[in-house]
Amino acid sequence: MSALRLASTTPATWAQAAAADLPALLSDHAHCELKAAASAMTLLRHHAGRPGLVACLAPLVREEFDHFQRVLRELEARGEALRPDRPSPYGAALIAAAGAPRRRADGYVRALLVAALIELRSHERFVALLDCPAAAPLHALLAPLAQAEERHGATFIELACAAAPRAEVEALFHELAQAEAGILLRAPPGPRVHSGAPAA
Repeated sequence: MSALRLASTTPATWAQAAAADLPALLSDHAHCELKAAASAMTLLRHHAGRPGLVACLAPLVREEFDHFQRVLRELEARGEALRPDRPSPYGAALIAAAGAPRRRADGYVRALLVAALIELRSHERFVALLDCPAAAPLHALLAPLAQAEERHGATFIELACAAAPRAEVEALFHELAQAEAGILLRAPPGPRVHSGAPAA
């Protein structure tokens, strides 16, 4: 795990910009949790026979949905409703960079590494928000979520390493991590977990 890290670090300006509209940020993350649960369920449907997959991902699906409910409760406590989902240019671009894994016969490891990168980036973004005074009202919610995102990223990497040689997994991870960093550089700023940083 130590060798498999994100290829870029989020600028401090991102957290300040993302925290400018906390209800929008919460709604975006609620949808991220639903998408994470759905992606894990898709892996289970298509690859249920893979050793260890069900044991790893069934609890993960439950946890993602629990996090979704936590975010909904935070919105409700603020007198806010869940906003409609908006397409994620980040997620779509990362899936494209991985070669649309669901359409590939060899897409299992690629799909796992896409999921790992999303979870690890979410962890890194939550840590940035935990260091941001403007996001202080969300710190109690985000601290345990950040830990879970990091743990989920490690789970997907472990599953990938169980399915393919470590050297192959590392090479593909580094390739996708570079692509992911470039996607964020081009992403527009805004109150989203995977938005771009504002221009300096």
